[in-house]
Amino acid sequence: MSRPKTPPYAIDPYDCGCTQCILGDFVPLREATDEHIALMVTGKLRNNTSVDFRITAQWSLSDGFRPVAATVSSVEVTAEVWNGPTLTWDLTSHLDGPLGQLFDPSTTDDR
Repeated sequence: MSRPKTPPYAIDPYDCGCTQCILGDFVPLREATDEHIALMVTGKLRNNTSVDFRITAQWSLSDGFRPVAATVSSVEVTAEVWNGPTLTWDLTSHLDGPLGQLFDPSTTDDR
């Protein structure tokens, strides 16, 4: 995982108040933005949260319903915080960057 040039460098647990979160080097999950989550999903921010994330993508099929003709039309990420809320982030606006490459059939490694 490559480290971003500017903080934050990681997403910490929901109610974290550690020194790194106070200084802005890390961000507690409760303050994570769509951009933070998109960076985490693409490996640019470390996940220190200890929660499971669910990524839901809606695909649009065309051209005879071949998988290579499918395009992602929306992406949503949810996390259920233990003894806390269920959080949701809409990452659809981040599909033009590295996040979109995760869903691009032409970049799939078919080994």
